[in-house]
Amino acid sequence: MGKLTGKVAIITGAAQGIGAAYAVGLAKEGAKIVIADVLDGEKAVEAVKKAGSDAIYIKTDVSSQEQCDAMAKAAAEKFGSVDILLNNAAIFGSIVLKPFTECTPQEFMKVMEINVLGQFNCMKAVFPYMKAKGGKIINIGSSSINEGVPGMPHYVASKGAIMALTRSMARELGDYKINVNTIAPGFTHSDGGNNFDKNKKLDLPPLEELQLQARCLKREAVPEDLIGLALFLSSDDSAFITGQMIVHDGGLSFH
Repeated sequence: MGKLTGKVAIITGAAQGIGAAYAVGLAKEGAKIVIADVLDGEKAVEAVKKAGSDAIYIKTDVSSQEQCDAMAKAAAEKFGSVDILLNNAAIFGSIVLKPFTECTPQEFMKVMEINVLGQFNCMKAVFPYMKAKGGKIINIGSSSINEGVPGMPHYVASKGAIMALTRSMARELGDYKINVNTIAPGFTHSDGGNNFDKNKKLDLPPLEELQLQARCLKREAVPEDLIGLALFLSSDDSAFITGQMIVHDGGLSFH
């Protein structure tokens, strides 16, 4: 039996990249997986089934509370419970690095809407299914809040807000035995991240090159690097850990 046998995990933004890696990683430990994404998640569903578990895909725009509520309801109806929420959906790969003076209010608010409000909406959606028996909520932040990466103030601000939101929600949900924590990765090779530097408007070396030079561990980060920490925070091994941000960037920044 795996560490997550009998558990049901909703993973947002799991149709590809890091989210899809999380889905397979949790599935290998026995969790049934709900792929929640605006993109087609059927390939991710098949990958989970090949890993030995069951999965469904529910098209979900996390900026819509109505869609998040419907997603959580469908997950509970299909698998009988909701035990884990991994809030991974975010705007990142499509961001153009550029001077802050060129960042429009509309661009700024769209990133906040998906990256922050989206996580809040999903937490509200799963709460009715966790409040009686507890659960695990894992929000995906970014080590960029420690580095202060230039050219993407909306993204960095959104990830800082996630850490603050995590602490607030940990206080509110502790009485329900719901753990709320944040994983803060550094730049990671993924379907979205691989296109990140192509359209930048700042005279900077590639972001991955800058991070590689500053890391203690001198290699690129890949989605599989993140699975172990997600498993730990999803399992009973982390039963007394909540309200924390765990930086996962190869020693790029110290918190």
